[in-house]
Amino acid sequence: MSFSFWWIIGGVVLVTLGIGAWKQSKTTRHHRHHDETRPSIKESKPKGPSRDTQRRLRAPVSMGWEVHEFGDNAPAGDWVQWKIGSGWFDVQGLFNRKEAVREFLRLAAQADERGEPFGALLKPEPDNKHDKNAMQVIGTLGPHEAPASRVFLGYVPADVAAEVASFPEGMPIAVELKKSRIGEVDVTLNCAGLWPPAKQRREQGFEKAPSKPVTRVDENALEKLDQLIERMNAMPALTAKQAAARQKTNRIDFIEDDEATIQRKLAELEADRSLSVLEDPGGIKQYDNDLAKQVEIVSEGLDGWERSGMTPAPYYSYRIAVILSKQKEVEREKAFLAAWCRHFSEVGIGQRYADLVERARKKGAVPAA
Repeated sequence: MSFSFWWIIGGVVLVTLGIGAWKQSKTTRHHRHHDETRPSIKESKPKGPSRDTQRRLRAPVSMGWEVHEFGDNAPAGDWVQWKIGSGWFDVQGLFNRKEAVREFLRLAAQADERGEPFGALLKPEPDNKHDKNAMQVIGTLGPHEAPASRVFLGYVPADVAAEVASFPEGMPIAVELKKSRIGEVDVTLNCAGLWPPAKQRREQGFEKAPSKPVTRVDENALEKLDQLIERMNAMPALTAKQAAARQKTNRIDFIEDDEATIQRKLAELEADRSLSVLEDPGGIKQYDNDLAKQVEIVSEGLDGWERSGMTPAPYYSYRIAVILSKQKEVEREKAFLAAWCRHFSEVGIGQRYADLVERARKKGAVPAA
């Protein structure tokens, strides 16, 4: 056989193999396309909440709320928000009366826009088997004195109602509608609890005025004050620059200072910062009218001033001036203010320092500016 014959046979074989491979690829592509377009088997999914459960759910934010902020609808007379929480509360149990509440709130919003009377009132429910302090919130349309319509909306929250129950018997209380939010599923209502102002409550005997603080001034306290004045007059007065230099000298340098110096400065800083007389668990305000205690505080402040150039808090010096003024100790007040101004009128920073300097000028303790 000639060489060309085998070339022909080889070519035929290659063509045959190529056609076979092409058909197989086509079949594979057909099956793959068929598999991709074939509907997938639907997987079973857990059932969602029942319709009854869905009704109990709060309306999602995406559904939106119909919000209305009510204008003034408090009953006639003087009222302020009672001191329970913020004075506001959410009416409880609205869901059980949802449709009636929705209708009332829409009518109340319309009345508000038209300038017609509407509002709410409180009604105790002492026979309530769940809570003897229970208090109903009743919505009203028409004048508070003679409403044309009343709708039971819900209850005052139990914790708020318990505090209201502690009010003296006969204490006038009221309520004012503040804001309603109506959603597709739920509805909320904010109210403000009201009672008469403090002066009226006290005049009617429902509340006692807090006792006025007793100003404690005796010969011993006045003697300590005189000693403090003498000390301030004898101390050299520092300029602002000198005070800053003293503070710099006593400032802790954790790089340059040795360990013993650091510990000493830390102890002095703590002593200047934490006055022993301020550690009373009853709080410093109880000493506002105690001259001896105020003198003690200012004396400790002077210790820190001499040691580290840390200016003492001016509040306690101000209290000394106020106490002396109430006791008609005019000359002692002037002497104290003059001695204090020698040291702190220029170096003290802040409104209280400025107030003390101005007080000293008005009293004639220092020359007018």
